[in-house]
Amino acid sequence: MRILLLMNMYPPHSDGGYPLLCQETVEELKQRGHDVLVLTSNMGFDGRRIQESRLWRVFDYCPDNTGNELSSGRPLDLWYWYRREWIEHGFIQKALDDFRPEAIFVWATKGMSYSLAVRLMHYAAPKFAYVCGFWLSDHNKLAHLRRQYQFWQWGKNSGVVGFIRKMLRTLLEYKGIPMDFEPLVFDWLAFNNEDVFAGLPGPPAKSTPVQIYDSAPVERYAHVRPANIDRARRIILVGRIHPTKDQVTLARACALLQSQSEFADLELTLAGWHHDHVYLEALRDVIAAAPFPERLRIHDPVPFEEMPALFGAHDVVVVPSQVDPLPRVAAEGMAAGLPLVVSDQTGISRLLVNRKEALIFPAGDAETLANLLGEIMRSPELARSLSVLGRARALEYFSTKRMVDELEAFLIKGLASFRGSYEARLAEGQATA
Repeated sequence: MRILLLMNMYPPHSDGGYPLLCQETVEELKQRGHDVLVLTSNMGFDGRRIQESRLWRVFDYCPDNTGNELSSGRPLDLWYWYRREWIEHGFIQKALDDFRPEAIFVWATKGMSYSLAVRLMHYAAPKFAYVCGFWLSDHNKLAHLRRQYQFWQWGKNSGVVGFIRKMLRTLLEYKGIPMDFEPLVFDWLAFNNEDVFAGLPGPPAKSTPVQIYDSAPVERYAHVRPANIDRARRIILVGRIHPTKDQVTLARACALLQSQSEFADLELTLAGWHHDHVYLEALRDVIAAAPFPERLRIHDPVPFEEMPALFGAHDVVVVPSQVDPLPRVAAEGMAAGLPLVVSDQTGISRLLVNRKEALIFPAGDAETLANLLGEIMRSPELARSLSVLGRARALEYFSTKRMVDELEAFLIKGLASFRGSYEARLAEGQATA
């Protein structure tokens, strides 16, 4: 199967687990004989557009969509915006012409021009999506507010101004650049968590969405042996520094524990991209107020290859997120044999048995989190049980092979349905003729 895949960022430059999951899926699909062309942003390449054989880093990327819209209706801003659109849609058209995909597969659009996915929706091939975050909600609920769509309703639409505007619009439409907002509606859609559809203004797919829970390269962690499960004091959280990850609640819980003499030697490592600097300063304030702030450390992002060693140097993994459909660090930590403490607002919490495979607490509740961590630290039996059963669950369920098995079946079924429908329409047209 020839699959054209659209992703907003792609390793080695990314901000978390979703791009890594995409890369792992692409590599596994290629191993199974599928031909995959990835179209993605040039994040991390200083604005350069790079075309490799099956990986094109050609779209501008704007974190969290900051600046990712037409600045104003002034001629210079129009020039810059639509020059970008012209260039990027040229890459879309070249990919479609040269690669001739049998399937379009969208993984994420946030941070890139909204028009790219819309353009792909008009190509005569089945359209699939895998939704692990809130990019689809962002597009379908918010994109219509962008100035590039509102511009065409601003000001005069008659006289010389109206004529120039009409000619400009005609030229851009000729190049295939969408001028009006369109929600993304896929033929087939898979998702990992029902929350990603909350509040969508309409159905995101023409068929019933399929739940496929995400995976992690858990096999890489099977050899890790935590050194201090019986006296757990070293806590790890890996994730971008951002309010949704809620490092502040974890830091507060650790400060509460440090105030007890038996846990004064507790250590915390917070490793991740410093994504939100305002939140980072608030986190530093919480740490500074702890009894032993020097033991609560904020660490730079850790390369993917060093993650097994990082887990091996700690005793407990905590995922306190306020919102997190894709906490792959939880599955990785479990696979490494670390007891997991996870909030009830993470997608993975719905797949785990509380007090057997993990300890689950109400998101944002630092006191309850501190109590659960204290249980693990006081009870080597509980720590070992969570370690053994959590690792077994992670290795059994969260493997890349399991996920790609399900995604591959999802794609094959959708493509077969599309072809069957096309042949039926063709036969009906011939019969009518």
